Amino acid sequence: MLLRRITKHVRDQNWFAVFLDFLIVVVGVFIGIQVANWNERLNEAKRAENYRERLIQEMKINNETLSGRIESFQQQRVFGKYAMEAITEPENKDEAWPIVLAYFQASHAFTISLQQGTYDEIINSGDLALINDQDLVNALSDFYSFSGFSTIQVIPDYRENVRRIIPFELQEYLHDKCYDVSINDIHHLLDCPPPVGPFDLVELAKELQSDQELRKDLRYMLSYAGVSGSIADNLSRRVDRILSLLSNSNQTKAD
Repeated sequence: MLLRRITKHVRDQNWFAVFLDFLIVVVGVFIGIQVANWNERLNEAKRAENYRERLIQEMKINNETLSGRIESFQQQRVFGKYAMEAITEPENKDEAWPIVLAYFQASHAFTISLQQGTYDEIINSGDLALINDQDLVNALSDFYSFSGFSTIQVIPDYRENVRRIIPFELQEYLHDKCYDVSINDIHHLLDCPPPVGPFDLVELAKELQSDQELRKDLRYMLSYAGVSGSIADNLSRRVDRILSLLSNSNQTKAD
C-alpha cells in the first residue's frame, strides 16, 4: 500500500508527499533496528546475569570441595607422620593398632574434581564478551588453566604398596569403620577401634615398620600430601577472589 501511494505521488509530482513517505520508511526502519538492538542487549544482559549467578553457585561448590580436600590432606599427614615416627616395635594389640591404622590412612588418594560447566558453556558459545570485567575474565582463565591440577591427579606408589601388605579383610574393616565420604564428596579419616577378628596386628605392624622401601614411599606420600594441600589452598584463595569479583560486578551493575 505504501509503494502504491509513493508511485501515485511520483506520477502526480507531489514531491513533498514523496519526501514524507520516504521519511516514514526511513524512520520506521530506524525504529525497527533500534528495537531489535534493544532486544538483543536485553537478551545479552539476561544471559550475562544468568552466567554470573551460575558461576557464583559453581564457585561456592568448588570452595566447599577444596575446603574438604585441604582437611583431608591435613588428616592424611597427621596419620602419615605418626607412622613415620612409630619406630618402636609394639608388644600387644593396643600398641600395634594405631600403627597399622596410620599406615593405612596415609595411603588414601584425594583427587580434585571441580565444577566448570558454566565456564565451558561461556567459552563454547562465544559469550566471553558478556563478562564485562577483564579482571574476572583473567581470574577465571587462570583458575581453570591452573597447571597444579596435574600434580594432584598423580597417585603415589605408596598407596598400592602398603595395600599389598595389609590383608584385604582388614582393609574392608578399615574402609567400613575408619573412613567416611559424605554425599558432597568430603572425605574423613576416622580414628576407630581395632577389629575383632583373627588378625595378628602385632606382626603386621612390625612388617610395615621393617619395610624400608615402604618407609621411603611413605615419606614421598607425606610430601605429596603437603604439596597437594598447598595446591588446594591456592585454588581456594583463587575461588575467593573470583567470588569477590562476581559480587563486585553485581554491585557495580546495581549502582
